[in-house]
Amino acid sequence: MRRLRNDLPYTFTPPKPRAWFRPLGIWANNALMLRRKYQVPNLEDSGFAKVKALSQAGHAVLLAPNHADHSDPHVMTALIARHGMRSHFMAAREVFEVSKAGAWALQSMGVFSVDRDGPDLSAIKTAITLLEKGRDPVVIYPEGEIYHHHERLDPLHEGVASILLKAAGRMKDGREAWLVPVGIRFHHDPAVKETFNDRLSSLEGRIGWTPKPSMAMDERIVRLGTGLLGLKEMEYLGESGRGKIQDRLALLCEGLLSEVEARQGRDPKATTAPERVRAQRYRIRKRLLDAEKPATYLERTALLDDLDRVFTALQAHSYIGDYFLAEQTLDRRAETIMKLEEDLLGFPNYPTPRTARVTAGEPIAVSKMLAAGELPAKGGAGELTALLERRLGELLLNPDQRA
Repeated sequence: MRRLRNDLPYTFTPPKPRAWFRPLGIWANNALMLRRKYQVPNLEDSGFAKVKALSQAGHAVLLAPNHADHSDPHVMTALIARHGMRSHFMAAREVFEVSKAGAWALQSMGVFSVDRDGPDLSAIKTAITLLEKGRDPVVIYPEGEIYHHHERLDPLHEGVASILLKAAGRMKDGREAWLVPVGIRFHHDPAVKETFNDRLSSLEGRIGWTPKPSMAMDERIVRLGTGLLGLKEMEYLGESGRGKIQDRLALLCEGLLSEVEARQGRDPKATTAPERVRAQRYRIRKRLLDAEKPATYLERTALLDDLDRVFTALQAHSYIGDYFLAEQTLDRRAETIMKLEEDLLGFPNYPTPRTARVTAGEPIAVSKMLAAGELPAKGGAGELTALLERRLGELLLNPDQRA
């Protein structure tokens, strides 16, 4: 998980699709990003024929994939283009702030920004308008963050359901709103196993440990992960914890969030760890950017330290203690090492080819559910989110399953 210590003012970046740029953008996406940077030369997909039929009929189609890898948007861009469709993506504001050229390219491909930590009305209105027009599928990741565990789904945000329900209320002339869960799974080439020893040695050396290439692989991964957890516990709690890894991760997450909330105030509507993190980032950034009453140097330093605390809390939340321990498959080994690399080195390595298997699940007929009273016009976002979470979770457990 990448560290976000963003205290910059936010300006919404709208989509500005440029037809002449699209062929170049698709080529760059496939050749430079997917194949070269992320090592995903193979894409296998199923279920997209229904998505294309709905899109061609002019319906509002919102694609909701899981989000466990940095290459997910590039995978979705390639597959949507493969099936003769164009698309619009909602993307975190941070990707637009890397460079002006990159932001321009994203806009040209129909991508628009969203501030994940606040009520970004511009992003919401843009998504609703695009769905209302019904020309191209809109892609939004309901998990919101990248967690690097493809076989487990993190709790979904209700924003995706809220946006589609609002768009459904504007449908006319027989057009309907549809929500499509999309399961993305990555499978590593067996050759990746040969890279594990050297990569783990680099990570061990990064924290000052003597590499242990003779140690059993799974024991070594658990040892490194437990050591990193102990370092974070020492940094923030003053002592290394004891007990099960999952319990220690939960205690670290809760302890850090409670500490920051005691200083900054707690949002009663934020219940899950990611919601509480976003609420604190919003409060802290709002204070950091207060032009009428600028923060003093000492206050600013304390606020930035609290941003680091909530980031670490989200890091702790993002590790599922029993994910690797329950099943040490090749893919889970590779995912865990990639996650450790990102947390220690800033970005994971992609040393060998991977195959992305993507399944578009059975489309959820939101308009029909509203008309039949299966979803309430107001307050239905929770029910629709729960349905999406169940369908998407089923796709990750069994990619061939059709709900």
